[in-house]
Amino acid sequence: MAYLLDANVFMQASNLHYGFDFCPAFWNWLIEANEQGQLYSIGRVSDEIAAGDDELSK
Repeated sequence: MAYLLDANVFMQASNLHYGFDFCPAFWNWLIEANEQGQLYSIGRVSDEIAAGDDELSK
């Protein structure tokens, strides 16, 4: 089964509980799960994240 993630998943994770420096394993898991076809997102989510001026947008 695959899951479709919205922007809120990424934004809240980076801002609240799973900061890049605090929990890099979470972000690595997202990348690996996407590469394995378990997690997906859409272009509009990417656009919304890219519009920010923070570490997540980078």
